[in-house]
Amino acid sequence: MLEKAYIVMGCTELLLIMILIGKYIYFEQLLHHVRSWSIYLILFLFCEVLVCFMNNESLALIALPFVFFSGLIFFTRKSKKIRGIFITVPITGMIFSLLILPVSLIFLFSESMVFTIDHSSAWMWIYDVLFLTGFVLFFWKVKKHFDESVINRTLSNWERNLINMTGLFLFIFTMLIVCVDEFKIASFYSKCFVGSGIFIIVFLEASIIAMVIQGNGKIYFQQAAVLNEHYLKVQLEHFKAYQETQKETRRVYHDMKNHISCVYNLIQQGRYEETGNYLMDLNAQIQNIKKELYTGNDIVDAIMNEKLSIASNNNISISIDGKLGYLPVNPIDLCTIFSNAADNGIEALRDSRISDKVLEIRFKKQGEMQWIMFRNPVKYRGAAFLPVTSKGDYSNHGFGLLNIRMAVEKYKGHMEYRLEADGDLTYFVLEILLFVHNTTR
Repeated sequence: MLEKAYIVMGCTELLLIMILIGKYIYFEQLLHHVRSWSIYLILFLFCEVLVCFMNNESLALIALPFVFFSGLIFFTRKSKKIRGIFITVPITGMIFSLLILPVSLIFLFSESMVFTIDHSSAWMWIYDVLFLTGFVLFFWKVKKHFDESVINRTLSNWERNLINMTGLFLFIFTMLIVCVDEFKIASFYSKCFVGSGIFIIVFLEASIIAMVIQGNGKIYFQQAAVLNEHYLKVQLEHFKAYQETQKETRRVYHDMKNHISCVYNLIQQGRYEETGNYLMDLNAQIQNIKKELYTGNDIVDAIMNEKLSIASNNNISISIDGKLGYLPVNPIDLCTIFSNAADNGIEALRDSRISDKVLEIRFKKQGEMQWIMFRNPVKYRGAAFLPVTSKGDYSNHGFGLLNIRMAVEKYKGHMEYRLEADGDLTYFVLEILLFVHNTTR
């Protein structure tokens, strides 16, 4: 019984490693919610336990991780589902080649590979300790950095082909090392083969990791460059709009004395109807002066006024309540937060049939806490689910919100979103809490 329980634990570890490689080496867009992951893993453990009691063959238990991982790839991929299943083979090669390294090292000082494998159960627990330690360290120290660098990351064709070929080679080479006793060659040559195999495995595994990390860095800097370009663009647009507004304001101000004199003369002559018409025309001129949003933060003003121009073209208004002021936040991160939040709101309103299309933005500060809220109607009251994205493209599922969360958490902040009912409408609400220090310049 204990042996079966140990095999179940080992199979669970194998599945988790396959998932991590699929997500952070192949950048597969797997499940997105904790609830989905919980159901998936509980179902896997249930099947493992069921097979454990119904079948005495350990092979069936060991096969389940591969079946479940293949199923995960098949059901989460939007296209090329069958092709995606075959990445199980190179991933298996990467895992087995790492598992065989300690065995290969011991083989160099033992009689045969079969003897080494048969007596490996005495120290197999070391694998479990290493896995659990690495798993905890990954989620504690590394995962957040990896998630920041792999947003929207995909493999190019040559990267995918290279990783597939390397994984397939490692799979075949590992099988050759395990079967080295079957070659019927002298012990010295078999040990040379296995010894060189150790260096080959380490080199190829390290090359895969180095290639992925280098690619992550490249994508990260490309995204930063795009954000910088967008930030500079909205600053320039904001400056041009400000110049145009000032020009219109000066023109109206220049003519104001004449307008007042004209209104005064009309009233003196008792021509009240003409006075009313004149004031209406003057009010229309003033209303035509382009209004700007003001938050108290120059960078956010530039971003939001650029978004206001897009919103106005789609008959959407943006309201600001409260004052933001200076924030000790990197301009690129401010651009990430406000651009994505505004784009999400504008997109939802543009595609809706709601008559009063308003994106509400509210600010409130208390002590060292800055609260920011985005609120927009999404539909009439009805469905109770909370969609992460309204787009049909689930390969980019909710990346706007994920980008915002990454930027907010850089500053130890918090982000949450929800649906709330207000009258006949349902509103999407995005709340951000930033902890700010030394906010005075």
